[in-house]
Amino acid sequence: MIDIRETILAQYANSPALTGIIGYFNAAIDPQNLIETFQQRVWNPLTATGWGLDVWGRIVGAQRIQKVSQPQFIGFDEADDGTNSARPFEDGIFYTGKSITENYALTDEAFRRLIFAKAAANISNGSIAQSNIILMRLFGGNGKVIYLSEGTAADGYLGFAEARGPANKPQTFENGIFFDDSSLGSANGTMTICHNWDLSPLDVTLIHQSGALPRPAGVHILYQRVYIP
Repeated sequence: MIDIRETILAQYANSPALTGIIGYFNAAIDPQNLIETFQQRVWNPLTATGWGLDVWGRIVGAQRIQKVSQPQFIGFDEADDGTNSARPFEDGIFYTGKSITENYALTDEAFRRLIFAKAAANISNGSIAQSNIILMRLFGGNGKVIYLSEGTAADGYLGFAEARGPANKPQTFENGIFFDDSSLGSANGTMTICHNWDLSPLDVTLIHQSGALPRPAGVHILYQRVYIP
């Protein structure tokens, strides 16, 4: 209650004991602060934190915990358990002794970006223009530029490292396709995500698994590192 003195009878209005008890009780049950806290931490997705963001994630269908593929480590063939986990030099990294888990919990700010991107994807018509808006909402800022291009980029084909240049990047067998001059820039069933920074495993996971980016069935995603002056 905002003004408790309106509820106190006149003959008790100047009693310090009675007014003190009523004042403390009013402060204890006053919902004004709780309502403001609920508004800031739960109701408003722009300021929500922690559990409040988890609620919004369930509403739009976004998960805070993402399963990120971990890098493979250098190892000998004898250590391979059949999952191709032991990698040679130039393909694996040294094990640092840290605990490795595939589950990655997004920070509040990163999860907020995913929530807004997933909300936009839920009402998207799947066009390239709207997909680009979703990508920028998910990754944009701090000088980062990312956009979707239909078909295969000119340098999205298989190639050797010697062909690498400042404006192109030949792809490996897992990421590129064989060159066909008749399909340059318009390969069927392929779309290229162009970005001006090196994507982390988490970035790739958000694109492929979070559901934030609309992708037609059977469409293969390629990646191209672009250089924007």
